[in-house]
Amino acid sequence: MATPKHPMKMKKELQSPTSLWVLFLSYAVLFLLLVVLKNVQFWNMRKKSSVLVETVSKSLSRQTVFTSTYSNNINEQNSLLKLLYSQPSEKNPQVEELISKIKKNDSTLALNVSLVQGTKEQVAAKKLLSLSVLKKDNLTSIFNLIAQDKYEQAIKNYEKNLSPLYRQFQLINAELLKSDGKDIQQIRDNEGEITSLSRSNFWISGILIIVVISLGVNLIKIGKLTKKTNQELKESERKYRTLTEQTNEIIKKCDTKGKFVFANDSFKKRLEYTDEELSGLYCSDLLDDENKELPHFPKKGEEVITHVERIFKSKSGKKIYLEGDIFAEYKNGAFVGTMGFFKDVTEKKQLEDSLIASELKFRTFFNVAPIPMWAFDPETYKFVLVNKAAVSHYGFTEEEFLNKTVADIRREDDKDLLRNAVLKLKEDIDNPFQNKTYKYNVNHFKKSGEKIEVEIYTSPIKIDDKNCILTIALDVTERNHYENKITKAIIKTQEDERYEIGAELHDNVCQILAAVNMNLSRLKPALNSSVMDLYCQSSSGIRMATEEIRNLSHRLAPAFFENTTLEEMFEGLLKSFNMKDTCSTMMYFDNCAKKYPVSQEVRLNLYRILQEQLRNIIKYADCTSIKIGVFVQNNKLTMRIADNGKGFEPGQVKVGIGLANMKRRAELFSGKMHINSSPGNGCELLITIPV
Repeated sequence: MATPKHPMKMKKELQSPTSLWVLFLSYAVLFLLLVVLKNVQFWNMRKKSSVLVETVSKSLSRQTVFTSTYSNNINEQNSLLKLLYSQPSEKNPQVEELISKIKKNDSTLALNVSLVQGTKEQVAAKKLLSLSVLKKDNLTSIFNLIAQDKYEQAIKNYEKNLSPLYRQFQLINAELLKSDGKDIQQIRDNEGEITSLSRSNFWISGILIIVVISLGVNLIKIGKLTKKTNQELKESERKYRTLTEQTNEIIKKCDTKGKFVFANDSFKKRLEYTDEELSGLYCSDLLDDENKELPHFPKKGEEVITHVERIFKSKSGKKIYLEGDIFAEYKNGAFVGTMGFFKDVTEKKQLEDSLIASELKFRTFFNVAPIPMWAFDPETYKFVLVNKAAVSHYGFTEEEFLNKTVADIRREDDKDLLRNAVLKLKEDIDNPFQNKTYKYNVNHFKKSGEKIEVEIYTSPIKIDDKNCILTIALDVTERNHYENKITKAIIKTQEDERYEIGAELHDNVCQILAAVNMNLSRLKPALNSSVMDLYCQSSSGIRMATEEIRNLSHRLAPAFFENTTLEEMFEGLLKSFNMKDTCSTMMYFDNCAKKYPVSQEVRLNLYRILQEQLRNIIKYADCTSIKIGVFVQNNKLTMRIADNGKGFEPGQVKVGIGLANMKRRAELFSGKMHINSSPGNGCELLITIPV
């Protein structure tokens, strides 16, 4: 079979005359455009220069005229004041000279107004003309008074009428002088535009030079590149032939009818055919029966068909799964065949089939398992799967389960435990190499409202490529019931033994010590002074031993009476421990706790828990304050025992017999024990029992 040409082969455009002409034409068009642009810029610059010269000339004329008017007006006013206040006795020729000068100033004012531009400035100039008329009338009146030697009247007229006119005249004239700022801005704008045009001309000239130089350089390079490209194309063709034969990728080429034109060694090796055998076959001859349909012949513009999956049959009958892309080939706009690039995904398909079979086995086991099982979404807590045992045990239908969350079948105060457990499982989902199974005990509620105690086992699992949490729920209600019975029997046996020991100490040992002390007191009169101190020490020791044994017997066998409250029992316990000698104590009972009827069995267990914790505090805490609180809230009796001692890290302390006994006593009445402590922050023990 012939080896195909490289599908991405470069076209030899650089060798064709058409390409060279296109290149020359492009340079010529670019050159002409730059020349035209340069000429346009040149004429624009000449136009802007003319405008600049005209603007500068007019601005200078206005500036000169208005400055002269302003100066003449001030000189005129000064001359008039000098004339009025000097009051010459004889007829002064200065009066005639001043009158002629004023008339001359007024005659040039009309010329000044004609030079004004802008609406605002023209309004100001008209005001200036009207003021000039008023000024002229007032000057005539004053000159008449001067001619009659009525200087005082002339001065009054000046101050009253003429002086304000002069001031207003000067203000308006000054305003017109300031309007020259617009001329300055216009001059600057023109200068900036001229500079910008000049800079553009400079760059256009530079680009023209570069274009001419690059034209010559590129012509030289074209010749060299043409030769080099031909050599590279030949080398690329050789490498491509080698690559198609040695690559692990499966490559095949077919004509428009699907007949094989080329197949590389990987294709022939996997399909077990030779070149001679393939040359007489069509692609459809090698396709598996379930995969006979070929892709449609691509239209123009659809050169690539991606993600093509095909099942081929090898010569020996094995199924070969291929996955890849098909490239359509065109010649002069007509479709001439296809070329496919594939990867062998047979092992991947077999693995997928194995996973599907494994999942089917899991679902079968899941449904027939006699223990309630379910899977839920760790994000929404909604049930995803439930087995028949769960449906039967809890009373909900499968549809009802799938519309609920795992929190719906739990107690309200267990939801924090659920949240913490799910957070731990999420970490395991993200790290599949550290999957763990977690166990904890919770209370669930059936559809009927019946509360059951369950032992939960959870583990992360993937179902339909979705992260879920698999849960197994063992109903341990009866088991816990029997365990509680056993625990109660053990505790009762312990209490009976304590009562027996306490009663023996109180009724026997204490009586013996009392008799010994009485007999010893009878010997007192017969004793001399040398042994009296020894007698007193012995008598004091017997009394102390009697008191300690009495306290011990009370702790072992507290006297419970129907009229004895829990608060009184706690006070007696604190007194028996002599807590006041070591640290301060504070006890608080809220009103509900004082009035709430608590069974004698619960009171005894709370007494024993407090007794055990007080021993721990005295032995380990090294504290100066103990606080005991009992309160009832939400139908739960809570006992709080707190100290300000050394504290400890609960997770790093081995649970001893004392803590285990306290926890067991709380759980005996469906209660819970929580320890809050940290090094240096004391310890807080919370016992919560539903009542």
